Amino acid sequence: MAVATLTAKGQIVIPAEIRERHELTPGTQLEFVDDGGVIRLLVRRRVKASDPAAGYGMIRIAGLAAGAAPRRLSQFDAASLLRRPKACK
Repeated sequence: MAVATLTAKGQIVIPAEIRERHELTPGTQLEFVDDGGVIRLLVRRRVKASDPAAGYGMIRIAGLAAGAAPRRLSQFDAASLLRRPKACK
């Protein structure tokens, strides 16, 4: 039987074996149901685990000219890549 300890802030950690068995990932919403002397947890909304590598390459930039120095992080402005082009008149 899996056991968890309540912290001073009222938080608990769901044991890894329970999280794995029930596919509980970060962001999953759980509902507490009070059935007299028993507290049940129900899954309200599941969240699929995200894979940061899946987004690799989604934003492309123009290639560097031959012999050009590599770009520095300080030169990169992610917000500029999300701007929409101005409408033509």
